Amino acid sequence: MGWFGWAVLGFFGGGILTFAVGMALPMVIRIRQAEGAYAMGVAFFWTPLGAILGAVIAGYLAAG
Repeated sequence: MGWFGWAVLGFFGGGILTFAVGMALPMVIRIRQAEGAYAMGVAFFWTPLGAILGAVIAGYLAAG
């Protein structure tokens, strides 16, 4: 599998890991969840960011 395959796996792995940590975090520490703002932030900002970073890191490590 080339660097592109690893980047795709990193994309999905990073997104899933970021989403799981983001959804579990309010159970560990107190985070205000007014009107779903926290969940929308996780779903629409942190999860895509984690997916992109996962793809970049996995692609870089596989190419190098």
